[in-house]
Amino acid sequence: MRFPLKIGLIFAASWIAFKMLALAINWSTNDIRFFVFVNMLFITTAASFSIYKEKRANPDNPLLQDIKNGLLSSLPYALIVSVFLYFYYEKIYPEFNENKLREIELRLEERKTIAELRSSNPDMENKTDVEIKKAVMENSRTIHSAKFTMILSTLALMIYGTLNSIAISLIFRRVIFRQ
Repeated sequence: MRFPLKIGLIFAASWIAFKMLALAINWSTNDIRFFVFVNMLFITTAASFSIYKEKRANPDNPLLQDIKNGLLSSLPYALIVSVFLYFYYEKIYPEFNENKLREIELRLEERKTIAELRSSNPDMENKTDVEIKKAVMENSRTIHSAKFTMILSTLALMIYGTLNSIAISLIFRRVIFRQ
C-alpha cells in the first residue's frame, strides 16, 4: 500500500475516533461547526504530509505527480469519512437530525417566522400557514437526512481535497523545495 493512501486512512480513522470520543463524552454533539473545522484540518494535514513525504523521497517528481500524491490521501479520506457520517447520523446518533427538525418545527409555530417566510419567498405569498409549514418541513427532512449529509460531505470533501492538493503542491514547490 502506498504511503499517501496509508496517511489518508490513518487520518480518516483518527477523525472517526475523535468524533466517536466526542459522542461518548457528550461533548459538543449538537454543534457541528467545530467538527467541520477539525475535518478540514485533518484532510489538509493528510494531503500536506503525503505530498511532503513523497516529495522528499522523489524531489524530481513533476507537479502532477505531487497533486496525485495529495489526492491519493485526501480522496479515500473523503469517502471513508462521508460513509461514516451516513452511519453516524442514521444509526449511531439519529437524535441529532430529530432535534434539528424539532427546532425548525418550533420556529414554525411563531407567526413572525411564517410572515418572514411568506415575505421573503414569492412562491409562498398565496399559501396558507399550514401549506408553508408542510413545505418547509418536507424540505427540512430532506436536508437533515443522513443520505443528504453523506452526499454533501462527499462532494465538499472531494472538492476541498482536490483544491488543497493543487494549492499545497504549488506552495511546496515554490516555498519549501524552491523549484
